[in-house]
Amino acid sequence: MKKAAKDLKAIAKQLGALAKKTETLAKALDRAPKPVAKKKPAKVMKKKAAAKGKALTPTDQVLAIMKRFKKGISVEALRGKSGLTEKQISNIVHRACQKGKMKRIGRGVYSVYGI
Repeated sequence: MKKAAKDLKAIAKQLGALAKKTETLAKALDRAPKPVAKKKPAKVMKKKAAAKGKALTPTDQVLAIMKRFKKGISVEALRGKSGLTEKQISNIVHRACQKGKMKRIGRGVYSVYGI
């Protein structure tokens, strides 16, 4: 029991010393000059890039390819030229036909002309 009491007194003494050090550091910190915040340079408004730098959507890519072929182009040729999957081409062609952007000429052949 006596040893535990001695240990507790030693810990209390150390905590008191730490409290004093903390108070002196806090006072020193309050007295220290505050760092001056650097001013950020004024933002310069940049011009937006022209539309030609804009990435095309897959639908725009397919329509751009189709515009080069006046007699129409097959789905397989579209797949080869655009690099899209068969499912993507199928969905794009279906939606574009519904919206009236392209027309079915024959089985698997579509055109943007003659709409």
